[in-house]
Amino acid sequence: MLQIAVEKVCDLIINSLALNATLESGGDDFTEIPDIDDNLEFAPPREDGYLDLKRIIDKMNEEEQLHLVALAWIGRGTFSVDEWDDALQEAANLDNGFISDYLVKMPQLGDYLEEGLSELGYSSEGFETGIR
Repeated sequence: MLQIAVEKVCDLIINSLALNATLESGGDDFTEIPDIDDNLEFAPPREDGYLDLKRIIDKMNEEEQLHLVALAWIGRGTFSVDEWDDALQEAANLDNGFISDYLVKMPQLGDYLEEGLSELGYSSEGFETGIR
């Protein structure tokens, strides 16, 4: 069903949650992001988090991007797991050049992706702490 590596999704979750934690604390000092693993393959540099998350997503192929959107929608409750194919079809209607912007602007992207993984029966546990 899911055509993107869970590891890629988990790396994106980690970085999205770290960015949100920094923004919520009112800080813009990306040197103090909690629980981020500098050795993650897809971890962005700690400056300009939105652009870095966008770059991560832009590096993914079209199918992976569509699956990220559908996964986020499942996690957000826009679609149910039973509507996975509908979510993918709706995601395919988005402009490919817009997908990374769309995802990065979701205020709770990390939470939605984590919930989406859980709904599909995958676990992000262990990946979030950098344990593999």
